[in-house]
Amino acid sequence: MKRTITATAAVLGILVLGACSVTASANRTVGAEQIAEEAEGALEEQVGQRPDIDCGDDQVDLVDGEVVDCELTDPTTGDEYDTTVTLSDVDGTNFNIDVQVAQEAND
Repeated sequence: MKRTITATAAVLGILVLGACSVTASANRTVGAEQIAEEAEGALEEQVGQRPDIDCGDDQVDLVDGEVVDCELTDPTTGDEYDTTVTLSDVDGTNFNIDVQVAQEAND
C-alpha cells in the first residue's frame, strides 16, 4: 500500500495527538492505530522526533474529509495535545493525511 502523507502542526517542543472515535459504514476502513502510526511518522519527518499518538482502536472510514480525533504526547515533556488527522485524496486503500496539533497542551 502506498501512502502519501503531509503533516501540518504547531510545534511546542514536539507534538501530541488524542483519542479518536469513528463510526463504521460500508466504506473501506483502516484501523485507527494505523492512522496514528502514519501521523507519528509524518510528524517525525517534520520535527525530527517521533511523538506518541493515540487515535483509539476503532475502524476509520477511508473517505475524503474523514476527521480522526487523536491525542499526541510529547515524548520529552509528557504534555498532551489535542490533534486531528484529516484524510484526503482517498483512492481505495491509498490516502493522504493532514495532521493538526493544538498549540497549547491540555490541562
